[in-house]
Amino acid sequence: MIGAAARVVVPGARCFDISGGNGGVYRIMIAVPESPPPVAGFPVLYHLDGNAVFASMVEAMRIQGARGSATGVAPGIIVGIGYAVDGPFDRLRRTLDYTPPADPATLGERPDGGEWTPTGGADAFLDMLESQVKPLVAGLAAVDPARQALFGHSLGGLCALHMLLARPHAFARIVAVSPSLWWNGGAVLRALDARGTSLPAERARVMIAVGGEEEPPETPGEDAHAARRRAHGLITNARAFADRLPADVFRIFPGENHGSAVHAALGPALRFALPAAP
Repeated sequence: MIGAAARVVVPGARCFDISGGNGGVYRIMIAVPESPPPVAGFPVLYHLDGNAVFASMVEAMRIQGARGSATGVAPGIIVGIGYAVDGPFDRLRRTLDYTPPADPATLGERPDGGEWTPTGGADAFLDMLESQVKPLVAGLAAVDPARQALFGHSLGGLCALHMLLARPHAFARIVAVSPSLWWNGGAVLRALDARGTSLPAERARVMIAVGGEEEPPETPGEDAHAARRRAHGLITNARAFADRLPADVFRIFPGENHGSAVHAALGPALRFALPAAP
């Protein structure tokens, strides 16, 4: 006999809906370790696209953080920043929240071939993260303000690198996976070149990663999606940003595509963002 099904939940996680940023509701998912905090407080990893990644990130942290001497990962707080939706993404909202300001006339075609929805809200989104989300987390547990990290994938990776250039002291470490550096004709790469040596020496440490299949070679009869990916130069641009910065870590995950690279990056990202021996 099969009993009534219980809803699966992420152990230790709490969820809050807040308003701010570019309008609408943000769903903030927070998981605090069961162990006592270190003297300085827990390190914190904030990640974008919370609806899509939070459960995977928390489970990876629970397993690896419990054996930090072997895994290199310290127990830390995981914070997913998402939206009040049932699916993994709110594509309209993330397109607005994760993109720096740009002239719509210069954006060209969307990756999916459609028309652009509103863009350019990254700074208001980051204001919300700093003024509302960080204090929310600090009110729930002891937090080490010197050990806070930001993780983003795709447009979220673009947003994370924009944060690095605009607010280099906001986080101690930044992980950008498959960052959409093609955005606005490579504007964030140009912004990095413009900053040059003016980035402070004590800026965030940076890990950049991509999947090995994200810039496919041209093949006969390929579909338009493959051609657009190649034109976006995801590997080429990520390597260029990593070299020019320079990044602390640059990784290519063989065999991984744009959708799968984010999960391939979870283990290395946790070791980088929440190191057991900082």
